[in-house]
Parts: sequence; C-alpha cells; structure tokens
Amino acid sequence: MPTNRQLAKQEADIYAETLFEAQNKAGGQDAVLEVRAQIEEIIAYNRSHVDLTDALKDMSYSPEQRKALVEHVFADCASTLQSMLGVMAERGDIDMLSRVWNGYNREIAEKLHVVVVDVTTRVALDDHLRKVITDKVSADLGSNIVLREQVDPSILGGIVMSANGKRIDASVASLIDRARTVLKQTSSDGGEC
Repeated sequence: MPTNRQLAKQEADIYAETLFEAQNKAGGQDAVLEVRAQIEEIIAYNRSHVDLTDALKDMSYSPEQRKALVEHVFADCASTLQSMLGVMAERGDIDMLSRVWNGYNREIAEKLHVVVVDVTTRVALDDHLRKVITDKVSADLGSNIVLREQVDPSILGGIVMSANGKRIDASVASLIDRARTVLKQTSSDGGEC
C-alpha cells in the first residue's frame, strides 16, 4: 500500500509528465526549456511572496478563485503552465510545485536526453569558455548539456554551477568563506596562523 509521500510523488510526476508532453508537442525542446525556467522563477517568487502561496493553498477560497488568482499572477507564463498551475490551485496542490519541477527535470533528462546546467558567473561567458564548460560537464555527466547562463555581479569571480540537484560553488566568495572557516578552526584548536 503506497504511503502519502509516494502518492504525492506520483501525483507530482503526473503533473510533470503532462506538462512536459504538452510543451514538447507545442514547441519541442525550446518550449520545454522555457517552461522549466518559468517554473523555477515561480518557485522563487512563491518563496518570497508567502501571502500568495498561503492564498493558493487556502481552502476558504473557492477553487475558481484560486484558479483565477493563478491566471492573473502568472499571466505571462506559457498557457500550458498556466493551465497546470490553475488545476494545482483548484485542488490545493500548489505546494507540490517543487516536486513537479524535479519531475519535469527528470522528464527532460529521460525523454530529451539533455541535462540543464545552470551556470552563474560575474561576467558573461565567451564562446571559448562556454565550449570548455559544455564539453567538460557533458563528459562528466555522460549526457548532452544545455547551459542556462546567468550573470551575477555580486559574486567576486569564479563560477557556480548546478545540475540534477547538485551544486558546485567555485566562486571566489565561497573559497574565501572556506578559508575563513579553516582559519577559525585552526585558531580555536590552539594552532598558529
């Protein structure tokens, strides 16, 4: 007999598969990747707008009101994503969105044979560095790679990459933080600096 957690995962996987199939049929890999980015933005938005998340889960609002709220707030998203979010809001499942995103990434990897690698740097990548990163990560993961690049001037330098739920932080700030931690441990252990 499946547990509640297993049932929730199955339900999230159904949302993810349905959305993937609709997007893939509508526009292929580019459309699929566009919706992936939109879901990621929505998850970040929901984390910083707790009132919206609470309203979408609040059963004192009618299903139609929750659906209308989603359609209004996320009007710029792909229509298939809006539809899925509307169904999730109607059913009070909006808190499953992170699970849906994970399932959607699995669909991309399994059906398109692509891994999306998020790359954050201080300055934009040039073509040579983009190729080096793509070749290296592709060889390491044994899969085709799609880079999703982001420039973040707040990092001092280096690179931050994430794929398949794993993150590699080789930014200068993280290296400094690690060095600071080692120095603190050394000084608290009675060692010399």
